[in-house]
Amino acid sequence: MLSKQQLRGLVLEEIILILLSKAGYRILKSGEDTSIRDGSSGLETQGRGEWHQIDALVAYDHTPAFLYPIRLALEAKAYLPTPNSNGKVGIGVIRNAVGVVKDLNENYFSDREQTLKLKRYNYVYSIFSLSGFTENAQRYAVAHQIYLIQYHHNYLFDNIKNLLSQLEGTTARELRQLDIRRGLRLVLENPDQHRGNLQEIFRNEAELIRELLDEVRYIGSSYFGLLNGEYPVHIFSERPINNLDRDEYVIPIWVDENGMVIIELMNNNLYFELPEVVAQILKEVWTDNLRVANLKRRNLSFITLSGIIGNVRRNIRLTLDLNWLDQYLSAQQNIE
Repeated sequence: MLSKQQLRGLVLEEIILILLSKAGYRILKSGEDTSIRDGSSGLETQGRGEWHQIDALVAYDHTPAFLYPIRLALEAKAYLPTPNSNGKVGIGVIRNAVGVVKDLNENYFSDREQTLKLKRYNYVYSIFSLSGFTENAQRYAVAHQIYLIQYHHNYLFDNIKNLLSQLEGTTARELRQLDIRRGLRLVLENPDQHRGNLQEIFRNEAELIRELLDEVRYIGSSYFGLLNGEYPVHIFSERPINNLDRDEYVIPIWVDENGMVIIELMNNNLYFELPEVVAQILKEVWTDNLRVANLKRRNLSFITLSGIIGNVRRNIRLTLDLNWLDQYLSAQQNIE
């Protein structure tokens, strides 16, 4: 039987899948190929040594030439602060992710003939958290290239956090995870036709789930950015980005009192945040790079923003002043 915390994480994963879809990722399902199947708890993916439960799996179908197609395995943790816990994700979750992604990326032999496979994938792993990550979890994740995305200070997630904290899931927790996920996705694909599924799964909490899904629709749009070509961030906008006539913009960036990074693009505010230890590590790396950098560009950083822009999949470069990292770290210290 699912715990209350596990059910909340499952619902959060389905919310994140919606946001990933908005950013141009494709949700993978059982039967895409022989390496993916349904298990009692959701998808299972074949590694070199064993099949692994993957909470959710998406593909990015526009991989550059000479690279294996990218598959992103993800899990979400809806841990919330309590009198006895700060809700941060610990190192144990990261250790599990390291072992799984290593085995997945070593699955390059066929099962029987032991001949090399032509069709391979580059698996990456990301963990999403409502309340951030412990310091040792962050350091371990950076060392092993497990990507951490957090919504700790993101005001767009305030109502989502509040609603998830109310979810008890007494009836839903008795069902298989796979059945809960299928029911939620049917509702997301066609709310009018499948809204009754929520009643079957969540009973008296069906309206709460409807409110959660509505909160996702209130988020203007979802994009992913790569900081200086090194670290991914999940970026939200107040409204969809449209009408961009260039591929590179120099834009203002600042950090608010709540620890959110805000960048302004064409009169539209974009928001993201970083785990604080990750931010500190990036600052140290970039500072070292500045010592040998060209004088003209030494005070600059950039984000490569990817997603659906003007109904077209695009990548644009946002050039930023490097000082925002100092502001961000200072804000995090003040909040803590």
